[in-house]
Amino acid sequence: MYIGLLEDEPDLAQHVREILEGAGHAVSTFSNGEDMVKAIGRDTIDLFVLDWRVPRLSGFDVLKHIRQVKSLQEPVLFLTSRSDELDITDALNAGADDYCVKPVRPKEFLARVAALLRRTYRDRNDEESLRTLLDYKFNKVANTVTFQNKTQTLSEKEFKLALFLFENAERAISRERLTHEVWGNDMQALSRTLDVHIAWIRKKLDLSATSMHLRLRPVHGYGYRLMTVHEGHPDD
Repeated sequence: MYIGLLEDEPDLAQHVREILEGAGHAVSTFSNGEDMVKAIGRDTIDLFVLDWRVPRLSGFDVLKHIRQVKSLQEPVLFLTSRSDELDITDALNAGADDYCVKPVRPKEFLARVAALLRRTYRDRNDEESLRTLLDYKFNKVANTVTFQNKTQTLSEKEFKLALFLFENAERAISRERLTHEVWGNDMQALSRTLDVHIAWIRKKLDLSATSMHLRLRPVHGYGYRLMTVHEGHPDD
């Protein structure tokens, strides 16, 4: 999962980042609230971890931006030294999903993170070899996708990319995020490689610009979005 961490103390930010990365997550760290707010419009973040006292917009202000301005439903966890009951209730009432008081206790912190991600992204935590998403049946063992009474065999990378897009249907996903999810830190996974795989997925899974049910569309200057075609609005 991709986690956005708001923490202005460099040593603590590094410590928390290492905890999260050790659990297999990708992390972007922000030292002030303004930078995180800018990133919200640029990146697709699965979980926000917010400190309260940070420069240039507090964590509480960032929370209000996430919920009230952007209307995002991604989980928010506060990790802060503010332990007053009123602060905790204010944060939870404003839309935070959980609250951890510093100093960070790694096992408890990771357990809370895991619980939030498990509850929010049930589909992604499904370890079954057969998955059905938007009437497409994914077979993780055979790397096949069955839909509309036909079955397509995908390469390993195509399957991983397609499954991730279906798990995040209707969300705009950045090119960087897609590349990281499929190729990890492999520097050979260049931009052109992603485009080629997207083209093959569109063709094999009937996700073109003229498809009647689902369309995999580019988001200019950003990435891609898998979108449902609404009845009566074929050009949406």
